[in-house]
Amino acid sequence: MTRPAAGLCDSCRHQQLVPNTRGSVFSLCGRSRIEPERFDRYPRLPVLGCEGYEPAGAGRGRA
Repeated sequence: MTRPAAGLCDSCRHQQLVPNTRGSVFSLCGRSRIEPERFDRYPRLPVLGCEGYEPAGAGRGRA
């Protein structure tokens, strides 16, 4: 079974995939650790727009 598309998160450098023990996989926003008031830890999917989006290939350090 494939997981549903997460929208922008799938190509964002801040996305972290977090599996649980029952086989589900959740999309965690790494920016939520730095700016929890602006970014949800686990945003509603699919994400269609995000102020914190950065393409995965953008080399600007780690979140």
